[in-house]
Amino acid sequence: MPAIIFFLLATSLACTAMALLPQLAMIPAIAWGVFLIVAGVYLDTGKILFIYLVNITLLFIITEAGTFLIYLAFFGIAAMVMSLLVSCKRDYYQVQKAGVVTAVLGVSLFLLSSYLYLGGIGISELEASLNQSAEESIRIYEEIGLFEAYEQMGVSSEEFENLLKGTTAAFARHLPAIYYNQAIIAVFLMLLMAAWVSPKSQLERLKKMPFREERMPWQLVWLAIAGLGLWIWGRDELNVIYYIGSNLLWIIVPIAIYFGLATIVHTTERQKRSTRIFTTTGLILMALIYPLFVIIVVSLIGLFDSLVDFRRKLGTGQEE
Repeated sequence: MPAIIFFLLATSLACTAMALLPQLAMIPAIAWGVFLIVAGVYLDTGKILFIYLVNITLLFIITEAGTFLIYLAFFGIAAMVMSLLVSCKRDYYQVQKAGVVTAVLGVSLFLLSSYLYLGGIGISELEASLNQSAEESIRIYEEIGLFEAYEQMGVSSEEFENLLKGTTAAFARHLPAIYYNQAIIAVFLMLLMAAWVSPKSQLERLKKMPFREERMPWQLVWLAIAGLGLWIWGRDELNVIYYIGSNLLWIIVPIAIYFGLATIVHTTERQKRSTRIFTTTGLILMALIYPLFVIIVVSLIGLFDSLVDFRRKLGTGQEE
């Protein structure tokens, strides 16, 4: 079977699955991106653009306009950019950077257009939906007598209800960060899986350095600083400034955790086997007992390593 036919069928099938399974859309969306990126190994720019045009035409026909724009903004444009860069023989991290930037811009444009044309970005709707689910959960808890157990622990039903609704409101106000994280994670997984399934002869083109050697770009530290500053500035009033900062932190923390874990893995791999087992077990237990503390520490490790490169300071890291 000619390569163009295979990739046309594979990407079209992924797009069809996205349209028919909207609740699980991220899975076929990642598959769509993987097939497009791998197509860049075999096909030239013209054939890739032809496949992409067929894909988005199919999506436009079988999905609603709003859903179509979401799929393009969150996944489609970034996947197409990465595929074209692979076709132009760019390396793994150039492709990754371009994909992340494109995804962030796509989500930003989606949020901006939603705000301008719809008067919001879906936070109120999500909060209403979450509150409805919370009220249903509270009703079930009352029926099975679960509140009696909480009252014995000193938590009244009113306090529990207020806590649950406060949690749903906070979650809804972080919808932008959820959108950005979803798009960024999709880009990471698309490229990672594409590199994994690519033929060995093309390994150099999509060669990824070992996880333990990866280091966060230092420019992202400014995103963390900005988020923390805005979060502190608006914390007393819980205003828009506070939630902008909080959303920035929600975006940067998973990234910092990823690179913080890379630093930890690099360090533990140099230890003796018995010490490594002890250290790993201790970290897992700490994560289970004090998850928030571990998240903060690992995030800080990732952030500071991007500035000072702990691994090279210890004589164990890669050169620039």
